[in-house]
Amino acid sequence: MQKTASLVIVGGGVMGCSLAYHLTQLGESQVVLLERGALCSGETAKSGGFVQTHWTSPHEVKLIHWSRQFFAEWAEPCLFRPIGYLHTTGSEREPVVRQVHDMLLALGFESHWLGPREVKKLQPLLRVDDLVGGAYEPQSGWVDPIRTTHFFGDAARQRGAHLHEGVRVLQIAHRDGKVQGVETDRGFISSPRVVLAVGPWTSQLHPTPGVPLPLIAKRGQVCYMTRPGGLPRTELTFYDEVTGLYTHPDGDTNLVGLDWHFEPVWGPDYYEREIDSDYLEAAHQALSHRFPSLSLARPVRGVVGLYDFTPDGHPIVDGPLGLEGYYVAAGFSGAGFKSSPALGLGLAEMILHGQPRTVNLDFLKLSRFDKP
Repeated sequence: MQKTASLVIVGGGVMGCSLAYHLTQLGESQVVLLERGALCSGETAKSGGFVQTHWTSPHEVKLIHWSRQFFAEWAEPCLFRPIGYLHTTGSEREPVVRQVHDMLLALGFESHWLGPREVKKLQPLLRVDDLVGGAYEPQSGWVDPIRTTHFFGDAARQRGAHLHEGVRVLQIAHRDGKVQGVETDRGFISSPRVVLAVGPWTSQLHPTPGVPLPLIAKRGQVCYMTRPGGLPRTELTFYDEVTGLYTHPDGDTNLVGLDWHFEPVWGPDYYEREIDSDYLEAAHQALSHRFPSLSLARPVRGVVGLYDFTPDGHPIVDGPLGLEGYYVAAGFSGAGFKSSPALGLGLAEMILHGQPRTVNLDFLKLSRFDKP
């Protein structure tokens, strides 16, 4: 393993690998990425992979839009499935959904408002009697998170980056206000720049207690269910404001998720990894309500993981933070994957040029939490 590097990335999920991809694309070849397990063996692998611009923040929408174009360009290696995204609503939440729809149009992005009849025509399996309509994005869909992460990693390797799996980082070393490198269970790697991209484990390795990161790890759940009776694939990525249901097809199953309480955990290595029975029951009820023909669907597997939340639900992508050469990408609050290509590029430009040139990351600076 290398003893020196121009830059060390800690974390082999989609953010770390996207950063390595874009750094090497911009000509920084002496990059070392360290992952304590295998690439994409952490929280990225549990992502549902939704990619849609129906999001409340116009700044994040622009990042997602850029990323969606990236996924479309690399659709085959990333397994991007642009099957459309439908966001339905009842009367109570209609103003909020319409507001996001109108914002997308104002930004020049595609979104179509559909009434109940049009919703039913688009997806005949849906129950629409309690819906007033929905916003539809034909270009959106979902992407395979594992394939995407390995695509980033493989491309970075081909350009000269060194990606080491099974290496645990013990601490980020610094002296006189400057990063010196990282101490690992396989020895010390000297480097003037270190990027921490380890999701819920960020606080454990954050080296500057004088610059606290407002992060909290919380437990989240999702499940996969059968499509009974030989029903065709529900070819649509979907979210429902009325029931809190979100779903998309995945092979012979459907990913089925539900808006649910996120439970804080004591530490990222200590939490209940079995899915809750009441979650499964509630998710099945929501699926049966909105897709009556799927009422006989049965759980195939549950997925339980951790989200790293910030107070405002936006990530922290910033640096240098407290130390010369120290950068952080954390706090994605369960919504980082869909904008990972743009975030990786923006952070790479921040490191190499002092600030992002292609995308705007100003709204993700840690200093926003200093404001009264």
